[in-house]
Amino acid sequence: MTKEEPRAALRPALEPIHDSRHRLRADALARESLVFMLQLPEAGIAAFVYTWVNGLGKAGSAFVVYGPAVGETVTDLVDGLPVSDGQGFDDWQVGKVTVRHGKPFESAQVIVAPGGRASLEYNFEAVHAPYNYGSHRDGCPGWVADDRIEQSGRVRGVLTLDGRPIPFDTMGHRDHSWGTRDWYFSQHWKWLEAQAGPDVVVHFWEVEALGRTILRGYVLRDGRMAEVKGVDVSFEHDARLAHTAVVADVRDELGRATRVEGKTFALYPFVVSPHVMLNEGSMSVTIEGTPGVGHVEMCWPSAYLEHVSARDITAGSPVVRGLP
Repeated sequence: MTKEEPRAALRPALEPIHDSRHRLRADALARESLVFMLQLPEAGIAAFVYTWVNGLGKAGSAFVVYGPAVGETVTDLVDGLPVSDGQGFDDWQVGKVTVRHGKPFESAQVIVAPGGRASLEYNFEAVHAPYNYGSHRDGCPGWVADDRIEQSGRVRGVLTLDGRPIPFDTMGHRDHSWGTRDWYFSQHWKWLEAQAGPDVVVHFWEVEALGRTILRGYVLRDGRMAEVKGVDVSFEHDARLAHTAVVADVRDELGRATRVEGKTFALYPFVVSPHVMLNEGSMSVTIEGTPGVGHVEMCWPSAYLEHVSARDITAGSPVVRGLP
């Protein structure tokens, strides 16, 4: 990544200080979080590392490894651990998870210590400048965060599962958000990150909330990065609305149309609150026909999923549009 990287159709870059830990208000809904994604479809394995802290100084972390080659999902999760105000993301430790941010918005290291079935060494090198939701003309939705960044990069390291080292050198993704997180404000969302090599990246977040459809995201193609202005998503799913295949036609402010097609190879249902389920679908993808990797997260109210799964959704009118 270079400082001269084009940011066509995007607003000014976020200041580097925002890749550090922020001062949050003293509130349990105030929250800062980091996520690092890994998809290895050829190995039948996906993983993510997620760590967070709230405005009361209570932190948590989750290391999840899932997929057909994993068998029973590996879930190392802790929450409510006290951390000092002085602990920053240059050396962040919660449970087994350590995160060390390098140069802001350029590099990061993640280590999940041995113990249990899995451990991880993960090094992230950004391939483009960060996209922040606050750069959108309408800003970042306040119940999601004061702001958040999304960034794809090259990821290298070793995932060790049941004593077997699995080296990787592939594309990956991270995000960093800070502010308020009220999970129950959103009725549904689709969050996609996909890369077909370091020069072709798509991210969008389409959410239904407050009677509106809200969209944020970007496309990186042909050396130019531009805001997403529209998406048309269709998907296949099982009886619990877990997505098995996704097609997204993405339009950006440079007038480009980009098609992302994905097949889920690993899925993890992530219960993030008593009211909300996140179906985490790791995918093998193509972007305009070029193969790559990606992930689609769909947010659903838990009570809605229970209602749907108890009924025959094939009867009558279809719930969602089928794939073209």
